[in-house]
Amino acid sequence: MRLITSRPPQAQVQAVSFEVRAVTLHLGTVEGDEVAESLEDAVSRLLDAVDSAASQLGVRPTYVRVAIPDPGGAGLGGLAKELEHLTSQASISVGQLELSVSQDDLKALASAGLYASLLLREPSWSEARAAASLIAGIASEDPTLATRVAVNVSGERHFVTPYYPLASAIPGRVGVTAALTYPSYLASAYRSGGIKGLVKAIAEAHGRAESLAKAVASYLGAEYMGVDLSVSPWMEDSSLGLVEEVAGVRMPKPGFVVGVRLVNEAIAEASRGLRTIGFNEVMLPVGEDSKLKARASEGDVNARYLAMLSGACVAGLDMVAVPADLQGLAGLILDVASYSRAKGRTLGVRLIPVDGAEPGDKVDLGRFGEAPVIAI
Repeated sequence: MRLITSRPPQAQVQAVSFEVRAVTLHLGTVEGDEVAESLEDAVSRLLDAVDSAASQLGVRPTYVRVAIPDPGGAGLGGLAKELEHLTSQASISVGQLELSVSQDDLKALASAGLYASLLLREPSWSEARAAASLIAGIASEDPTLATRVAVNVSGERHFVTPYYPLASAIPGRVGVTAALTYPSYLASAYRSGGIKGLVKAIAEAHGRAESLAKAVASYLGAEYMGVDLSVSPWMEDSSLGLVEEVAGVRMPKPGFVVGVRLVNEAIAEASRGLRTIGFNEVMLPVGEDSKLKARASEGDVNARYLAMLSGACVAGLDMVAVPADLQGLAGLILDVASYSRAKGRTLGVRLIPVDGAEPGDKVDLGRFGEAPVIAI
């Protein structure tokens, strides 16, 4: 008698791999009228460096990125036009912008395909409302524009991470960082080896990303700054899937946050003796995680719950589509700012206000696909 299995034998033994999500050049030497020219040259050299490193190591990043600090002054709209042609070659982030930035300039940056972050200098209602108004304004015509703008609620002026849109650069310094896409790889390691297996897999993934980032930095004569070991999803490669497996319960049931904490502790354990940069925690961006989209669509998850997760993970309120309620948006920004100060860690908020939407509606976010609108 022949036994018929539910899937072919090769699927049972297929290894789960991971990707180097991004290599980012943090260019802290651009200034004044030379920003566009400097970035043109930097993108060209960075692409050459990535090609050289990929050829040498057999590893190529999914994304190539450049982050610069706020260039200051007026004229961001004009700068956006000058840089628009570069965004097909490398993602570009400008941060952290003051809340005095005009809505037209912010819209011009996002419309040109650039990313930007707004700096919340203090956790006040006036600042939170100003940030909410800017985001709602650019999203009113096209919600996808809000996917390119976040609020840095910690007040840190020059935050270095490969993750957008909060990525910036330290004036006077040029450095290279890297990030990973590896939730499924880590879930496989956890299933076979528990927490110890998870720690080992994180450290091994760091090694591959570090080798690539160091090779790129060496080619450019830049500083190697580190790897952000955050567990960040991309659609079916789900951070939520990993955390639910470790927690043993589904979001948002009691006990789910234990899973977040255990993964974060594994990242911290694996990071000992390694060079890391940025967030280094679990990320749960709704619009980038297919399983999280599905869970949010069930109606049991609201934005307040996700904001509270910021106490345990870095991006509890990221890529979240909500009704365009300015007071509610401002309140969510302030809540995450409170968690940021309690943790002593930089946190960001990326909300997508949708005019006329109700919880349960769907919004098209372009390359991110459809996302559920959830209650504040």
